[in-house]
Amino acid sequence: MNHCFPYPEMRLHQEELIHLMLEHVSLGRNVLFEAATGFGKTICVLSSLLPVADAAGKKIVYCCRTHKQMDRVIDELNAISPNHPASGISLRGRRDMCLHPTVKNHAMDTASALYLCKLLRSLERCEYHLKFKEKQEQVYEMEIALSRRPSYSSEILDICMEAGICPYDFIKEVAKNVDVVACSYMYLFHPPIRENFLEIVGCHLEDMIVVLDEAHNLPDLSIRLGSDILSTISLQAAQKEAEEYEEPDILFILQIVEQVIEQLAQKYELNQEDEVILSYVELMNRLPGGEHKLLELFRYMRKVGEEVQKDRLKKGRPPRSYIHGCAFFLINWLNVKEREDYCYLIKRFYTRRGHPAFRLEIVDLDPRNICTQVLSNVHASVSMSGTLTPLHAFAEVVGLTNYESRTFPTPFHPSNIFVAAVRGVTTKGNFRSQEMYRKLTVAASEVIDNTPKNVGIFAASYEVLNGLLSAGLKLISSKPLFIERREYTSGQNDELVESFKECSHEHGAVLLGVMGGRNAEGEDFPGDQMNAVVLVGVPYAQPTPRVEAQIRYYTQVFPNKGKYYGYFLPAHRKLSQGAGRALRMVTDRAAIVFLDERVIQPFVRKDIAQWMRSEMKMLEGNEDLLGRMIDRFFRGTDESL
Repeated sequence: MNHCFPYPEMRLHQEELIHLMLEHVSLGRNVLFEAATGFGKTICVLSSLLPVADAAGKKIVYCCRTHKQMDRVIDELNAISPNHPASGISLRGRRDMCLHPTVKNHAMDTASALYLCKLLRSLERCEYHLKFKEKQEQVYEMEIALSRRPSYSSEILDICMEAGICPYDFIKEVAKNVDVVACSYMYLFHPPIRENFLEIVGCHLEDMIVVLDEAHNLPDLSIRLGSDILSTISLQAAQKEAEEYEEPDILFILQIVEQVIEQLAQKYELNQEDEVILSYVELMNRLPGGEHKLLELFRYMRKVGEEVQKDRLKKGRPPRSYIHGCAFFLINWLNVKEREDYCYLIKRFYTRRGHPAFRLEIVDLDPRNICTQVLSNVHASVSMSGTLTPLHAFAEVVGLTNYESRTFPTPFHPSNIFVAAVRGVTTKGNFRSQEMYRKLTVAASEVIDNTPKNVGIFAASYEVLNGLLSAGLKLISSKPLFIERREYTSGQNDELVESFKECSHEHGAVLLGVMGGRNAEGEDFPGDQMNAVVLVGVPYAQPTPRVEAQIRYYTQVFPNKGKYYGYFLPAHRKLSQGAGRALRMVTDRAAIVFLDERVIQPFVRKDIAQWMRSEMKMLEGNEDLLGRMIDRFFRGTDESL
């Protein structure tokens, strides 16, 4: 079987990847590989999968993390199409793909947008849905045109806005006929959304070849999707709702649940942001009535919550029901009873206004509960990332079987990448001191002073970040400092990052954040937006009850690997993720510096992405040595130091 690679020349190892895909996906096997950003993964995957999908009668579903990545899929389909006709669409989240103001203004996420959409349709309160049915002839002509070529989600939205029709209804018709659908992970891995998505694309899971871009995100995403939270804030809002709608039985049980949470918090003397593992019975034995009666009451609450949403919508109010959310959580509490792959928690937290509150949590400990619903049922899957080392560990944790794996060398020319780990510095707990933070700050300033433009510094935690500031980083930095704050909203953080990026047009700046945070994993900084990245410490999690529960569970299901899979490996992956922020295109030239001597040790070093590990230099913490090497790298000189 031939591929349809559209460009006149292939980069190193691209042909090897294409043959790997053609050989194994055509047999219905899964492929798992690691290759750095800049390798050209997207075009290789598409140009090999399109002929395979065509021959097998399958649809390609390409899961991405950001809208930009989804549009990149459409870009590459446009490059392929002249010689190998291919069609596709990119889908944004349901909230972004809706024109109705109620959904746009009140949906919190894709799941709530889907629910509101169904509610509006059932009440015939969506003019865009009604107009879609009225304009069938015009719509049909538009569908035919877009089903034959690659189309961006923004393009579809513009067309639907102009016609005054529902983008979702329109996409349902187009998606059934295209070769490739690029979308968020949520469309496939969130169970209620998946059911709706399968209706949109008009096929079953076994009819799909699924591509998982940035697949390292999948374990954490799956745990979040399998977990649930109930706060005392939500309980209090639900009580007001029960009073408003004259539901005394619901009000009574909600008051009891809140009282029980308060009693448990006092029992365990929760302070600051403490959390404690609970047993199933610690909540249920304190509630009136047996399990059967409670389940009946919780189901009744859920129905009342649905009626509240409808009533509020009819009255022109935000169609949100706290009763519904509370009921959903309490039913889940009953449903996962006695399951070892879940745990229950009570946690103290602070609201945005600084007021203390409590929450109950149901924590899914096994990513396979969500992952295998998809990966075990699709025709084949392709999981790829620049940070999947070790590949067999990723496969075990997500339940991937019947796969072929490969790690590809760096696509970056050796002259374009500098990787170093420095001896004599660490953030290991018993070594933390003002003197150690001073050493770390001096080393970071050597990178800042010798880097042409922007620098990213990602600390192991907010404690380490504050340690750098207390040691005078802001005072000795030769460039303006932009500091990521834990309490920032998404909008505030976006403004911070945009201001930082703008400095790349002048003399540069420094972005100070944390590994595992939104800027160390969720942002791209191509070109001068980040010439160098400094990783301060190794981001091992605090040994909280949930972390310890994860380790205990993994020890049962992955013998001799529990602490490695549940504690060490996630931190090592965060380290690699943060390090990869500075190299996003094969033409980028960037320095990566690890300021923790533990990275030199084989136990940590083996888990750093291969494309960085192969270039890593081990430096002594001599004064000015790091700075001189960074200066030499950016000057492109080879003089010995």
